[in-house]
Amino acid sequence: MSVAISSTVNICFMHESFELLRKSFLTTQIPSVKERTDGLKRLRKNIIICQQELLDAFTQDFKKSSFEVDASEILICLREINNTLKNLKYWTQDKKVNTDILLFGTSNYIRVEPKGVVLIISPWNYPFLLALLPLISAYSAGNKIIVKPSEYSPAVSLVIQKIISLSFKTNEVICILGGADTGNELVSMPFNHIFFTGSKKVAAKILNSAAKNLTSVTLELGGKSPAIIDDDFSLKLAVERIAHAKILNAGQTCIAPDFVLIHHSKLTEFVRLWKEKLTEWFGSNMTDHPDYCGIIHQNHFSRMLQMVDKSISEGALLSEELEFNTKNLKIKPALLLNSKFSHESMKEEIFGPILPIITYENIETEIPFLQAMDRPLSLYIFSHRKLFIDNLLNRLRSGGVTLNNCLINFCEISLPFGGDHQSGTGFTHGYFGFMEFIHQRAVSKQGFLPSTLKLFYPPYTFLKSKLLRILIKYFS
Repeated sequence: MSVAISSTVNICFMHESFELLRKSFLTTQIPSVKERTDGLKRLRKNIIICQQELLDAFTQDFKKSSFEVDASEILICLREINNTLKNLKYWTQDKKVNTDILLFGTSNYIRVEPKGVVLIISPWNYPFLLALLPLISAYSAGNKIIVKPSEYSPAVSLVIQKIISLSFKTNEVICILGGADTGNELVSMPFNHIFFTGSKKVAAKILNSAAKNLTSVTLELGGKSPAIIDDDFSLKLAVERIAHAKILNAGQTCIAPDFVLIHHSKLTEFVRLWKEKLTEWFGSNMTDHPDYCGIIHQNHFSRMLQMVDKSISEGALLSEELEFNTKNLKIKPALLLNSKFSHESMKEEIFGPILPIITYENIETEIPFLQAMDRPLSLYIFSHRKLFIDNLLNRLRSGGVTLNNCLINFCEISLPFGGDHQSGTGFTHGYFGFMEFIHQRAVSKQGFLPSTLKLFYPPYTFLKSKLLRILIKYFS
């Protein structure tokens, strides 16, 4: 597999970049709200200026349609910028807090401050979106930033670097291109925070490196997000919504439905509706359709095919013959029927257009299997029955949940988006993303009145002891 961006970046340049940003953070004032809003406006303008370059880069890296890039990458970034511009003045204000009765005479507030110099490592599946969203949050919080985009989407990474260089000063944000060795070197540096989006395997290495510097880390990972369909829900709607979430980016989405649980009596209809919907959207030859995205590279393409073969050898059945195009690395979304929790397709996140289907007689029998799995990034429940929904919400854990649709818990900017345990830690989006890059600094100020703490100074007299017992009784 060839990678256009060299995986060897001058180590001196990386350390010089870090020291430049560190010196800037320590020697200059925390940027004002106006400075931050001006930077975000420049970023917004340059995204539009470079829009066609981005579209061309996605075609080169993914063979991805312009509509999908505009909808799932550019539009979301612009919306994030606008929401931040609208709310940043309020977010950055000191937050007053109530004074404890025992500290009468003091005033207290929370000062929101940038963490310092932060590192953002973004993945290849949504290379622009998942580099820019944390960048917007980190910059609006007043941090100095190094962004390391993925080497597996080299054309898009070059445009990201260009947009960053046009939008920010070199003592504000620096984009560094490179491969795994570059990432390894960067995470070894004493950043004040690291924001990583990617696989659990790489996340474990980052945590190990960050621990040496006691660097805090936000992890946006993934997992096997289940779509559970109650037998009372419209199967036509469920299929349409699951299919859309699965064909988006050819299933290379961290919150794509990774498998479906459906009542056995609904299986035949599900398969029929699935075929009809794909034909309606893409016609008879989906693997040549320009609106359907390709797989990122040959290794991932081969992994998909091998996983299907292994699952079939274990007893799974394809709903129809697998269609794929080795030239443009496209695989038609395929249903793996007769799937079991023990199959190859259920061992780890698929991250592609393959969808295992597990049937159930009673959903209660499946819950222990679901509980035994790693906690996914999203959970999708299709039901109109409150008892059914509440039962699953109470017994299954996930980063987020969408009821009767897919992806909405990510699309809603007012909600925190993040994982739970194996699917990540920390949040992104709007205010929650802003706070991920903020240190909440507690500030207390003693007023003109005498400090009540004098009541606790030595010597510990009888009167003080009696007062202390009264206080303990009062609070007990």
